[in-house]
Amino acid sequence: MDASDLHYSNLDTARIPKFELYGERALLPDVVHCETIADRSSLHGWAIQPHRHERLHQFLHLAEGSATVLLEDRESTLLRAAVVNLPAGSVHGFRFVPQTKGTVLTVPVEALDATLGACPMLGTAAIVDAGPRLATLFGDVADEFAETRPARSQCLAAVATLIAARVAEQIAPEVGSEGSPLIRRFEALLETHYRNHWRVADYASALGISTTHLSRLTRAEMGGGASRVIEMRLMKEARRLLAYTAHPVGRIAVDLGFVDPAYFTRAFTRSAGMTPSAFRARVAEGPVRTAEA
Repeated sequence: MDASDLHYSNLDTARIPKFELYGERALLPDVVHCETIADRSSLHGWAIQPHRHERLHQFLHLAEGSATVLLEDRESTLLRAAVVNLPAGSVHGFRFVPQTKGTVLTVPVEALDATLGACPMLGTAAIVDAGPRLATLFGDVADEFAETRPARSQCLAAVATLIAARVAEQIAPEVGSEGSPLIRRFEALLETHYRNHWRVADYASALGISTTHLSRLTRAEMGGGASRVIEMRLMKEARRLLAYTAHPVGRIAVDLGFVDPAYFTRAFTRSAGMTPSAFRARVAEGPVRTAEA
């Protein structure tokens, strides 16, 4: 199996595959789901093809062995113990070296929202170190999942929350809490309205703050002004559709709310430094590779 196997450059389906729990069922059968890497991947040649989960957040703990991980359009090689943070909606795929050991923890996004509240760090697909504390927590959640002790659900929720918090600490330890509730609300609005091409003023009005205040918050917590964040979210979806569907560029432009496909091409070219067609051709050649030593 080579790198191209993680791609859908010739995919004929309408959208990127969206799985609830590896495509099995609409709802989790438990408060969380926990399984070993081998449970699923060994049945498919130790590879999980690119997909995304609509309302499920996953944490993958690689304890022994190695893996190639596709996060959106970036491919990384894990050569050490690590935890991969996979927010709902993020495109991801894996190729594991046979006999790789580790755990996959799946949590409904509503459960994380209820326990952690505003935690924008977890909205970023990322790879973090799996130190002794995280390794112990993944062992704990696997043990709890396999048992039928009293208060099992509460214990599972508590350990899963602690895992999420420890991962969030590593992703962005410097993020402050003052603006986070507003940022969380902004992110929710953005997911709902980015295809409608809401302006900064629309989001600010919905949040009850000024456009200046909104941009100040996004610069502090998201790395750019509000208009830039809005554009980046739209272009992120454009890259996904170009990479993982076979839709014509004009169809993608319409899907993303552009009245004029030519304007979409100009906007994408300004953002990506290449035309949509050139981007699609580049993705077909293989993703950008990085190594996580």
